[in-house]
Parts: sequence; structure tokens; C-alpha cells
Amino acid sequence: METIAAARRGIIHELKRAGMESPELTADLLIGFVIERDRVFVLCHPEYLLNDDSLAQLHALAARRAQGEPLQYLTGEREFYSRAFHVTPDVLIPRPETEFLVETAVGIIRENRKTFPSVIRFADVGTGSGCIAVSMLCEIPDAFCCAIDCSVPALTIAGENARRHHVDGRMVRLCCDLFSSVAPRECFDLILSNPPYVAEMDYNNLSIEVREFEPALALFGGEDGFEIYRRLIPASFNHLSAGGYIILELGAGQAGEVEHLAEQAGFFTETIVKDLQGISRCLVAHKPNKSV
Repeated sequence: METIAAARRGIIHELKRAGMESPELTADLLIGFVIERDRVFVLCHPEYLLNDDSLAQLHALAARRAQGEPLQYLTGEREFYSRAFHVTPDVLIPRPETEFLVETAVGIIRENRKTFPSVIRFADVGTGSGCIAVSMLCEIPDAFCCAIDCSVPALTIAGENARRHHVDGRMVRLCCDLFSSVAPRECFDLILSNPPYVAEMDYNNLSIEVREFEPALALFGGEDGFEIYRRLIPASFNHLSAGGYIILELGAGQAGEVEHLAEQAGFFTETIVKDLQGISRCLVAHKPNKSV
């Protein structure tokens, strides 16, 4: 038996020695995860006794974190767009910057609702945890989604998150490379994607948490980072309804090239959305109407 205060001191010391960021916060979250309480409880009850099983689990998790394993994989959860999502090493950990993609897509639908069909159909290409697809379905009750990924384990996680948020009845999951298993004439009103866009040449610049633990399939977009964009953009043009939108997440410094690829494919760029750091984070383009 050991108090929260004593266990907390030990974990903080271990994490500091390993050079981990935010050791106090991490210790609080790990303790809360093990005893199934929130951080407020951990901080307000330093005298609370942890039994031997809880201590063993806690120290095992702290050791894994000290080796660089992301906290989100240890707890199996990540918040995205104000909702909790289950995550495992089979999927990329949802990032705050990807919320700009969802916010942008939701805004386009709400501002132009009369121009969309009564039932909106969108595709989320490279769905991973399903954070984009599920968030969109929660925000737009009359939407249906085709969640596409080439990873069966990722699609399993996406399905779990759809059920968790009660939108699984409006999501179809499809395992394939881009649109390879989508019927040639099947079209969507929007196509959303946070594709792999890290350049392979930047591998050594990534943090150990990303480099060693997150799935390479969801991270790397070829030698220069544009490999998936080069295939996804023209394929999306063929699977968008006239006047439909493609909304893509961008890596830092990629906006110009991705915009060029979109315009080459026949899209008209509407806007490039910047994140809170001023980085061009999201490209919005539309397919011309048939009359254009």
C-alpha cells in the first residue's frame, strides 16, 4: 500500500530523470487512469491509498512512458473536438490541428446547406481512429460517411469510436487503397482527408514518441511528403459530385504544392485555412459545376 502523494513523487522523479515533458501532469493522469478517477481527485486526495495491484500497474505504465511511449496509447484515449476517442498503436493519435479540418467542413455545410442534398454523403480517406468521420457525423445529423482506410485494425478502432458516439448506423467502413474499392461512378458531396504527409527524409527530426510508436503507414507520404496527395487529389476529383468540396490537412510548408496539384486536377481553390500558429493547415477546393 502507498499513498497517492508518495506514488506521485516517485513517478515524477522517474519521468524527470527520463527527460519527459510535463511529468507532474503525466503522473496525475496515470494515477487517475489506474484508479479510475479524474485529476481533481488525485490532487485533492494525496492520502488515498493505492493497493499493490494498482501500484504495479502504475509503475509499469510509468516505465513505458519513460521509454517514450505516448500517454494516449497508455491510457487508450484521446480527446478530439470535445469528444473522447479510443486510440491504440494501430492508429495515429488525433492532433488539435486536425480539428481545423472538421471545423472547416462543418462550417461549409452549415453556411451552404441549401446547396447540398437533403442527405449529405462524404468520404473520410485514411480515417484511422475515425476522429474526423465520427466528429462530422455527430455535428451533421443528416450526413452519411464512407470511412476508408487500408488498415483493418484502424477500421476496427474507427468502428468502436462510431459505436461509442452512436453514429455507427451512418458510417460504412471500407478497407482499400484510396478509392480502389469504390464503384467508379460513386460520388460524394465532400471528401475529407488527413493523409500521411511527413517526408521520409524528416524521419530523424521526429520526436521519439512519433518516430518509434505511431504507425508509419499513417505518417509518411513518400520521400518528399507529397506521394499520397499526388494520387489522392486526382482520384478525389473523379469521386466528387459537381460542385463538391475536397478538404485536406496540410503539413507545414506544403500549401503551395498541394494547391498546385489540386488545380492541375481541375479543382478551384476556395481558401487555405491557417492554424493558431499561422501555419497553412487546411486546403479547401471545389469541383466545378457541370455548367462551368
